[in-house]
Amino acid sequence: MAASRDSIDGPVALVIQRRIADEGFAAFARWSGAVAERLKSWPGFLGQEVVPPQPPAHVDWVLILRFASAAAARGWLQSDLREELLAQIRHHFVGPEDIHLLPDAGQRQETAVSAVISFKVPAGDDDTFLAWQQRIQAAEAEFKGFLRHKIEPPIPGLHDDWIIILSFDSDAHLSAWLDSPERQALLAEGERFNAGMSVKRTSYGFNFWFPAGQAPAPGAAFIFKCNLLVLLVLYPIVYLWGFFVSRPLIDAHGVPFWLSLFIGNLVSTQLLGWWVVPAAFKVFDWWLAPKTSTGRQIGGYALVAALYAVAMAAYAVLLAWNWGKG
Repeated sequence: MAASRDSIDGPVALVIQRRIADEGFAAFARWSGAVAERLKSWPGFLGQEVVPPQPPAHVDWVLILRFASAAAARGWLQSDLREELLAQIRHHFVGPEDIHLLPDAGQRQETAVSAVISFKVPAGDDDTFLAWQQRIQAAEAEFKGFLRHKIEPPIPGLHDDWIIILSFDSDAHLSAWLDSPERQALLAEGERFNAGMSVKRTSYGFNFWFPAGQAPAPGAAFIFKCNLLVLLVLYPIVYLWGFFVSRPLIDAHGVPFWLSLFIGNLVSTQLLGWWVVPAAFKVFDWWLAPKTSTGRQIGGYALVAALYAVAMAAYAVLLAWNWGKG
């Protein structure tokens, strides 16, 4: 069964993933805004979304350009205007770009991470490849956090590879599958397809594949839990920084309060965004996971409340100790 598509009915998402040199981040962000402005008058253009990298797991930028039809998207890809715009930023590119043209069912949800896997399938081996992918999908479904295994066949004029976009609910769960012995055994079974295999991770969840109303949405309860965890790690960082660093090393040397406050916020947000919050989410993934049992829900809230109490008590002890010294 040879699978190919000359067109995709309905709205499409043109997903472009590429690596940008570190020094080009600001320039690329500005350039993306300029592209969106130029695209406003492009026939069939619906909107653009820019997903910045989230290192260390996701190091590529992702542009999602939405068009009313595949023809409009292909017209943009092949246009002189796009080539003109690319010439302005190409010196910041690292390696080639990955381009996928996919059916679009609306805005993405901030719930998933994905691996984009491409395969070069020899002519006449489509059925064998698809049967192998079915075995892989069955194994993936047994792993915690699995959301979606989507197969996109080659699209003439755009790419000749088969594209698999695999979505899990967290980086940890995606890594658990990618590094698992089960996956390695299945890859060995399909060795004939692995010569040109490429795997790229992205923070873009590709949830626009889900029909309206079926995407796994975070919901108010999930957001509330995330906010509680952020507060859980933010509070001790703020008071430890203030007590041990800001007060004796910054404020005591006459630094203005507004500058001291900015320095503290700068340090705390970097600590939170890069290390502390991801670690907290990983530790509490059993509580954040969808369809968590009632017992685990209650246990999670109780544990967070207890840790709040410990953090506040520790700060009270530090303050009392400091006053005692005075």
